[in-house]
Amino acid sequence: MLDRISFELLRDLAEIGRITPAQKRSRADSIKSLISDGLIDQNYGITQKGLDALEPHRVKNAIVLAAGMSTRFIPVSYELPKGLISVKGDVMVERIIRQLQSAGVEDVTVVVGYMMEKFLYLREKFGVRLVVNSEFATKNTHSSIYVARDHIDNAYICCSDNYYPKNPFHKYEYAAFYCSVYLPGTSYVERAFHFDENGLIYDTNKPSKNQWIMFGHAYFDTSFTKEFKPILESYYGRPGVEGMYWENVYAENVKRLPMYIKKCTHHDILEFDSMDELKVFDPDFIRHNKIKIFENICSVLGCNIEDVTDVVPIKKGINNRSFKFTANNKSYVYRHPGVTAKGVIDRKKEATSLKIAKELGIDNTLIYVDENEGFKISSYVETTGEFDFDNGEHVKLLARHLKALHQNAPAVGYSFDYQAEADKLIDYLRPIDNTAYLNLLTAREKMAPVFQELNSRPWKKTLCHNDIYEPNLLLHRDGLELIDWEFAGDSDVGFDVCKLFTLSKLQPEQIDEYLSYYFERPATDEEKAHLYSCASVIYYYWFVWAIYESKTGGKASSYMMFWHDRMEYFLRLAIDSVKGAN
Repeated sequence: MLDRISFELLRDLAEIGRITPAQKRSRADSIKSLISDGLIDQNYGITQKGLDALEPHRVKNAIVLAAGMSTRFIPVSYELPKGLISVKGDVMVERIIRQLQSAGVEDVTVVVGYMMEKFLYLREKFGVRLVVNSEFATKNTHSSIYVARDHIDNAYICCSDNYYPKNPFHKYEYAAFYCSVYLPGTSYVERAFHFDENGLIYDTNKPSKNQWIMFGHAYFDTSFTKEFKPILESYYGRPGVEGMYWENVYAENVKRLPMYIKKCTHHDILEFDSMDELKVFDPDFIRHNKIKIFENICSVLGCNIEDVTDVVPIKKGINNRSFKFTANNKSYVYRHPGVTAKGVIDRKKEATSLKIAKELGIDNTLIYVDENEGFKISSYVETTGEFDFDNGEHVKLLARHLKALHQNAPAVGYSFDYQAEADKLIDYLRPIDNTAYLNLLTAREKMAPVFQELNSRPWKKTLCHNDIYEPNLLLHRDGLELIDWEFAGDSDVGFDVCKLFTLSKLQPEQIDEYLSYYFERPATDEEKAHLYSCASVIYYYWFVWAIYESKTGGKASSYMMFWHDRMEYFLRLAIDSVKGAN
């Protein structure tokens, strides 16, 4: 077994072919011993015996983690995974692969997930292996190590979004390590090391306080991997561990997993945690990556890329992803269309509805909507609070908007029919999941009485919003904006009107009061029966849509039960009310 000093001398001879004069002076005894053991010759050249001694330390492979969604890089990450961003002319994951391969590490596995198709070219270009983490959206990096676990043996563990100004990799490594930099002050984000005089890590802590922290890549030698792999497998799939980084698993078992600290400087390893940090290093990275979102913004607003600042993601919304930004001292919202929405949203029709809503003063936020790509730029509204369906004054504002829309909007020539749209989604599901398809046929049969009621006694049809709920209602000091017109079309006005009460706490007297804001009189029993029927159909549609979304990669499943229960509730009210009205 080599000691660390002897290993480093032999590695230098194997990789750069020489020992420095300073090493000859400071490591004289170790060099003498290596010559005596036949590992180097009298001319300070490494022998075959020396190479054989290094062989157990040879790096056999590398795992590059590139599955994550990079939410801190929104909106760039809407178009590119962070690892595929070009920094100063180098695609980050490509740079790491080249650095590994130039160091002699040919067996490279890249773990992909988010936008995995964009990484496929790496196989042909670099001969790397791609492994898919299909749970990238719900689990953290422990799951990426898990899916690649059979390819780990004397392996570097790297993140695709790290940037190394100089190649940090070697053909040989002595023992398992984690790179570390010294961080002054207190950080509630970073995890710090406790280590002995030999650099062996014996504990970690978080937050860090004037300590050496985890930073950059790690190295798993064979003995570390042998211990770590069954521990990781025991964690995988446990409830409550979904958000764990692989480092959390290591930290909880640090005493069983010998690993050394490798001290580095902040100049050795760069991590870009935000676009602003990357802009400092590469001010032109957005322009060089040709991010279409920024090109759209600049084209519409007549600004330069560097004028687009203060990007903040907006979490509300199901179909799309949006973010707030500033340009030329004004705040805007950019709506990036969701992939699954393409199957159910007609962007040209949406654009027509948006323009009418703006003309009527119902949605004054619109700046520009693209009828083909579906992106939208709106004025940012500084809200005065959340819309509350249990607040009569809020509902009164909404009722006035709906009345103005229904009385003044022209017919747009296209309709949004909840029943027909649900039927389309059910048909889409048939080849995807036959069980879900059959279950929805049963739900459709249950809805037959209200379908018949609405078809036999239709109300006026005109442009309706058809998607009224809290995130689409912006309260501000001058009133209310009704935004997001993706589902708008000529519909029975009852589908809009019933939303005045379906999201409240459903007290009968409150329903009567809310409906009077719209009708300007008490609603009749027949009108309420119609509106209950509309409400049940709306929630039937959204229940069907949630199942469709869940089967096609969407994230609406968390709403599924709520929408189903609302469908059932209003279905009962509708059937009872129709009987009473008759």
